[in-house]
Amino acid sequence: MSSRSDNASASEPILLINSLGTGGAERAVAEMAVELRRRGREVHLLSLELPPANEALPVPLEVFHLSRMPSSANGIVKLLALPFLAMRLSGYIARHHVDVVMSHLFRANAVNILATVLLRSRRRTVAVNHTRLSRLQEEGFQGRISWFLCRWLYPKADIVANVSAGAAAESARLLALPADRCIVLHDPINTRAAARAARAAQPAEAVVGIGRLVDLKRYQDLIDAFARIAPDFPGLELRLVGDGPCRKALERRASESGIGERTKFLGTLADPLSALAGCKAFVSTSGTEGFGMAIVEALASGVPVIASDCAYGPREILSPSSDSAHLLEPGSGMELAQYGILYPVGSVRALEGALRALLGDSVLSADLSRKGPLRAADFTIERSAAAYERLLFPA
Repeated sequence: MSSRSDNASASEPILLINSLGTGGAERAVAEMAVELRRRGREVHLLSLELPPANEALPVPLEVFHLSRMPSSANGIVKLLALPFLAMRLSGYIARHHVDVVMSHLFRANAVNILATVLLRSRRRTVAVNHTRLSRLQEEGFQGRISWFLCRWLYPKADIVANVSAGAAAESARLLALPADRCIVLHDPINTRAAARAARAAQPAEAVVGIGRLVDLKRYQDLIDAFARIAPDFPGLELRLVGDGPCRKALERRASESGIGERTKFLGTLADPLSALAGCKAFVSTSGTEGFGMAIVEALASGVPVIASDCAYGPREILSPSSDSAHLLEPGSGMELAQYGILYPVGSVRALEGALRALLGDSVLSADLSRKGPLRAADFTIERSAAAYERLLFPA
């Protein structure tokens, strides 16, 4: 990945993010930058810090880094750096006469809005929220500081965009913003790439999960549920795509559950679709989501989806005709939705039941596989790009 020179063309809008690794929001920004370029729209691509050393984007992009701070820096250090990064951003904006800045993720949003306050300018500020804002209140001292900054800064943005309808409704309520300033902006999904991967894939006797190996993703639930069904599906393996601080604990859990040899930890992949296409099922076990890019990628690949009914995203994607504010209660069973299966967050028993229902019913599996690409078509990168253009290039 190269660093962009400080002499980029004037008047192009800025896309700003914490760093450009291989996470969902990061991939969304990279995909959108490429798609906008394909449409003849150029943007400045900026990051607060350097990307993780072991994570490279699948497409080469020029990026201007506001600092040489590594993405692995301490969280408190990152918070303390916000005003200094805002000053650097305000200088970049002034030099290049930028009219619109769209930022993604909490810290980049804070820097974007702080820069507006510093410049006292009339430029357009769009802050994109990729998560459930209320979770910040549940994440200890650092989370409470982040929540305070959100309450103070986000209302100063022209637009607070959210990647799901549930997140938008919650943001509007918590920030006391009108609906026209707290909008839905779905993540761009490269459904074409998913479809190509599906056509090239060989059938795989595997259940797959994709994402960072962190507590929030609750992969221990998938390991426990898979261990329960493993004796009845002897040829099946479990694939986990991604890396993170929980990897060693999850490897140990799989080994102690007797499925160590049948659980493949594939690490971070530049192209996770290669490990997804052709599988028997994709499972999302998250405790919370902003949207669920991997869910849509699985649908586009024709892989049946099982997802925790968390706030927000999975229900909106898999059961669009239902109320996205209604979530399955703890202790309840699975729900067969229009485009997949939902189960209560943290319920290993319900997840086990969902896996057995899907893997043991070829008719259900084929039906969900057929309908998946139809639903994924509602979230194509082309649809998202049109919405991005309206925000980044206003008439």
